[in-house]
Amino acid sequence: MSELGVRLEEKRRAIEAQKKRIEAIFAKHRQRLGNSAFRQLKKEQLGFLMKDHSGL
Repeated sequence: MSELGVRLEEKRRAIEAQKKRIEAIFAKHRQRLGNSAFRQLKKEQLGFLMKDHSGL
């Protein structure tokens, strides 16, 4: 392979590695966001249950 081809291949690999890192960051962010939404929903449900039982 020519020197130019080698440099292009290295650049392609670097771009792919950076893309994977960014995708991992976004996946982690989506996971945290989903967990946060789930906890908020559970907290709201617990609040409604407590209101329902407080009137007994």
